[in-house]
Amino acid sequence: MKVSPLLALLCGALLTAHSWAAPRFISNLDIISFDGTELDANLFVPDTPPPDGGYPTVLFTNSWALDKHQYLLQAKALAEKGYLVMSYSTRGFGKSGGLVDVAGDNTLADTRVLIDWLEANYPVGKLGMAGISYGAGISLLTAAADSRVDAVAALSGWSDVVEGLYPNNTVNLVWGTLLVNTAFKREPIVDQIWSNLRNGHNLSDVFTFSASRSALSYVDALNANGTAVLLSNNFADYLFKPNSTIDLYTLLEGPKKLLLNPGTHAVTETLGGNGGHIWTTSFRWFDRYLKGENNGIDREPKVDMTVRISNRLEQFDDFPVTGKQSHWYLHPRLTYFGNGQLKSNPYSGWRWSNQFHSGADTAAGTGIPLVSDALEGLGIPVYTFMPAINGYYAIEYQSPLLWNGMKIRGTPTLEMWITPSKPEVQLHLHLYDTGPLGMGRLITHAPITLRNAQVGREQKIDVEFFTTSYDVPAGHRVTLAIDTEGLIYQKPADTDYEITVPYRSDRVSKLAIPQL
Repeated sequence: MKVSPLLALLCGALLTAHSWAAPRFISNLDIISFDGTELDANLFVPDTPPPDGGYPTVLFTNSWALDKHQYLLQAKALAEKGYLVMSYSTRGFGKSGGLVDVAGDNTLADTRVLIDWLEANYPVGKLGMAGISYGAGISLLTAAADSRVDAVAALSGWSDVVEGLYPNNTVNLVWGTLLVNTAFKREPIVDQIWSNLRNGHNLSDVFTFSASRSALSYVDALNANGTAVLLSNNFADYLFKPNSTIDLYTLLEGPKKLLLNPGTHAVTETLGGNGGHIWTTSFRWFDRYLKGENNGIDREPKVDMTVRISNRLEQFDDFPVTGKQSHWYLHPRLTYFGNGQLKSNPYSGWRWSNQFHSGADTAAGTGIPLVSDALEGLGIPVYTFMPAINGYYAIEYQSPLLWNGMKIRGTPTLEMWITPSKPEVQLHLHLYDTGPLGMGRLITHAPITLRNAQVGREQKIDVEFFTTSYDVPAGHRVTLAIDTEGLIYQKPADTDYEITVPYRSDRVSKLAIPQL
């Protein structure tokens, strides 16, 4: 059959106009949840007929204290690719009714109501959930509870609430206070749990509350549902550390992807997403597991790790990304004005000990709370002048010059023998890259609080630093700096104590650093 050139041109123009037509945007939807609570939502509907099986669908969930408008740019971009996209304000935030329950039963019931509503009003195909921070946690928990969720992109989310607010038995004071005080409409139990945690009361109730809201408690359900899970966390996220996210990743048996990025909590995703990589990868994840596109993401390396400071992207088949570790043994300092040493051989000299004291913060800190963490994502690390660290209130251990540098990839660990003078003591462990002029750049850190220490007795602590990716330049040293206070963490009630570090052949303290 012959087709006239004019008709062909008109048909082509119509098809082109149709393919580029803007999706329809419904800015305000009030959806009634199971208990009569109104949920405020918006919706992008593609201006194309639904494919066989229905529209690929994404449900966006807001971050803490934000609302349904948070993902307008991402939602519109997905809708232009043929997705049906709903964004909503979780109960207690935005114009939604109800009270914040920290991803509790009511919040998860809301997500199921929203999915019901979508299925009742539109031809829904495979469905995914996505969100940053609070939205990431809710997405994971909903996917575990509802097999209709086929894929998740959880960005700056948590896998373990306790790790976030009580890392190594240390109250995360700045972040916890910020969260509680920005949920203006919250259930009374939120204040009770935070008060219990701060005061060390009824911790079993705190742990029960937290476990029911932690994705690590529901790994079996995620695996049974076969959910395709993309996880993204940031190295300087001192709220939801990457460590428990990595724990979740390693336990998942279905399709999975792990992104580890510079920057602090939620800021990296909000300010462009690591050069666009986070959002681009999330969209490709949905294209593969919701639209069924054979885009190759399922055959690519599972772990994307961006090196801090340089922002260079590296890809690895799995985590841990390396089986190689360097072991550095702690050797004593001679005076308060000197440094201990990190050596490749265990200490085997005379019986020795060093002391340092509580009562003051030192230059071995993590910078300005929240601000320094955010700047790290822009390639501006925390610096300190290492000789300014007061040896009465801290202790440092320095490696030899690293003539070939060191590519740190993963989670450093420390086994250390100490003798505390009080039953409650706190240590802040910092790993620094120290240059020739004594300027140190923070690589990673970790707090630990001993709540029932054996006073006057030698005991070993085992601590994981926060996972990182960092290149120590050739000619620099690695420095382990330990003091007793950190600006973002709650201090013990009694801040007058002494820490003794023993050294002998049967009291070997060791720093292990994973490296390429």
